[in-house]
Amino acid sequence: MSDTLSLREKAVLLLVGEGKSSKEIGRQLYISDGTVKRNIGSAISKLGANDRTTALILALKRGLINLDEIKTD
Repeated sequence: MSDTLSLREKAVLLLVGEGKSSKEIGRQLYISDGTVKRNIGSAISKLGANDRTTALILALKRGLINLDEIKTD
């Protein structure tokens, strides 16, 4: 378990927090769906989570990403 996430992993998790699908995240970040899924998988592994929602929660709890960065429009 690691508390170090790449900038891309953080960006992807923030967009997960906005409720975006992998396809939507890929479009917004100009990366493929596969790259999104790899980044989510890497974040899940690093955080010791079981799924993308748990990874988001753990990243927030550990202060790795900031709730203020999540847009809820």
